Amino acid sequence: MKVTAKAHPNIALIKYFGKKDEKEVLPYNDSISITWDTFETRTTLETAKAFNVFLNGHVASIEDREKIKTFLTYFTNDVSHTVVSSKNNFPTAAGLASSASAFAALSVAANRYFNCNFSEKNLEAITRKGSGSAIRSLYGGVNRFNRNGYVTRIDASLEEYRLLVVLISDHAKAVSSRKAMKHVVETSPLHKAFIDTANEDSDALEKALLSKDFHTVGRLSEKSALSLHGSMLAANPPIHYLSDAAFRVMDEIVKLRRENREVYFTMDAGPNIKVLTTKKDVRLVANHLKAQGFNVLPALKPSKEGAHIL
Repeated sequence: MKVTAKAHPNIALIKYFGKKDEKEVLPYNDSISITWDTFETRTTLETAKAFNVFLNGHVASIEDREKIKTFLTYFTNDVSHTVVSSKNNFPTAAGLASSASAFAALSVAANRYFNCNFSEKNLEAITRKGSGSAIRSLYGGVNRFNRNGYVTRIDASLEEYRLLVVLISDHAKAVSSRKAMKHVVETSPLHKAFIDTANEDSDALEKALLSKDFHTVGRLSEKSALSLHGSMLAANPPIHYLSDAAFRVMDEIVKLRRENREVYFTMDAGPNIKVLTTKKDVRLVANHLKAQGFNVLPALKPSKEGAHIL
């Protein structure tokens, strides 16, 4: 028995950071994301003599192994003869939503492998327990992860959208998103302001996406990212993922915008910068950043492809 599933990462424009219910993985605030092509996770479940987990060709750490084993218990009472192999074609645990695509792919693969046939809503409820953001990678296009724990799909036109990733570091983060979230919720005086702003801005961003108002989408995306990192810096002790190089990228984005280019930045809990721009400006923006010495990956396009069995 062997089943393989594929999923793409999503990049949140309005972020969520912190869970009001750790067990059910219910976020304090709504978040809105876009699923992107090219980057992908492929996860295979197959029958073997003993349980094991391989991540990107290597035996998983004990922590990751136990996390995946626990997740699979939502699908079966016996994982003793199952091997999980998961591979990303992009940097893992570097703030590029690898956990989102990983658990979306794992969830879809396990649903088929263990013959569960869970409904869409049941699969969403299980998937978010692996990673809250993974619920958004179950689907393509634009998705809103609501405070009630489920996804609303937004039928927005994204043909002109492009995403560039400026790779500052491809190493795994010193502090995982999961640990950072918990620490920020417990110690940051700015966390409540982040939540209040995110809920208001989710409504505004959804409206901007539907009305093709790219300027407002970009402006709100930057606001959410900066608010997120501000709340982390206000934690005690502070958590900071961004280096001097990251701030230089942001400065260049602002400079390009002053030259009437449609370009904005966003970043998750990690060191790398995502650059939201348009089909018209993407080549110029990429060339400009490369000329400044930055490592710019090939442009991504929005993907309507959700997690699925191969």
